[in-house]
Amino acid sequence: MNIYIANLHFSIRKEEIRQLFEQFGSVKSINLMIDKKTKKSRGFAFVEMENDVEANIAIANCNHKEVRGRTLKVSPAK
Repeated sequence: MNIYIANLHFSIRKEEIRQLFEQFGSVKSINLMIDKKTKKSRGFAFVEMENDVEANIAIANCNHKEVRGRTLKVSPAK
């Protein structure tokens, strides 16, 4: 399942996102959207998890979670 994460801190790195989501299951891939000019995060990412049950648990636990002073918005990707 693909998961959409919004409102990420602009200096967050893939490894930090991986650590957050691996608490709930196996992470297949992370696609952190990077601004071409500044080379910093655009504030959102996609995480692909191998198991839908684990992905739903991750969504439930990470949505509205505060990370680096920002409240995450986490949902299934459309």
